[in-house]
Amino acid sequence: MRTRRLDAVEVRADAQRRFAEELDPMLAGTVWNTGGCSSWYLDRTGRNSVMWPTFTWHYRNRTKEFDAENYDLWAENTGARR
Repeated sequence: MRTRRLDAVEVRADAQRRFAEELDPMLAGTVWNTGGCSSWYLDRTGRNSVMWPTFTWHYRNRTKEFDAENYDLWAENTGARR
């Protein structure tokens, strides 16, 4: 953010939707979703929005670089998007 002189980054709604559409089926059969007990991982609708369903190294590989095209970038001191 400092390098790009940004005040904020916000995930784009379309990127969030694509991400959820990819993860939701992967989480469907996990113990966190179907273990038969109430879980703090599940929201009031029963959707799990906090767990990564596979190996942590997969997560690390996916997040090691910032994919700016999936975010709205807010420019420092101008309030403008970049």
